Amino acid sequence: MILVEFGLDYPILREALERAPEMEVTWKRSDKSEGGRHRILLWTEGGDFEAFEEGAEDDPTVSTVSPVVEVGSQRLYRTELGEEGRRKSVYPLLVEQASILQHVTATHEGWEFRVGFPDKTAFGRFHDFCRSNDLGCDVYRFYEERGNVDTPRFGLTDAQRETLVTAVDCGYLEIPRESSLADLSDHFDISETAASERFRRGVKRLVETTVYTDAG
Repeated sequence: MILVEFGLDYPILREALERAPEMEVTWKRSDKSEGGRHRILLWTEGGDFEAFEEGAEDDPTVSTVSPVVEVGSQRLYRTELGEEGRRKSVYPLLVEQASILQHVTATHEGWEFRVGFPDKTAFGRFHDFCRSNDLGCDVYRFYEERGNVDTPRFGLTDAQRETLVTAVDCGYLEIPRESSLADLSDHFDISETAASERFRRGVKRLVETTVYTDAG
């Protein structure tokens, strides 16, 4: 089996996430019935739940988004895809290719996947589907299940990697700090909140793809 980490220009919940730009969604489970209904369980955190729900009402890819439970700062939602969402969904193809969804997250910047494919041919069919359906697919990391790494990016987006490198270069991680979060945000001409979230998501992804996987 090969593991592939990639970003996907995926329309599912795009409108809802744009309404709540600080929100991060983590896929929990998908269920597809014989009648074509496609339900998804999603954990959400870090954003405005009300804005997310209002955006979901106008989102053409979903027909319902219902809160299930709230735990601390997280809220679990049950979502059912609408016609447009079912047409663009990659889930049926991943199931058909006997793929294993290990980790799937989304923000207003897009979706990121870590998926196990049985071989490179199966991933090639998936990639062809994305291309034919205008779903931009940016591969971050491609390696054998044993964990050999053939790229230094560790699943980071370009923005996350640049933020982490800049944080080191400018002394943001020194003790005591030689620069502030404001300095980091000024460097990228973004808000302090956006800089903080980009930094934290980059650190989280780096841990997940290095020491966290080794600990398992």
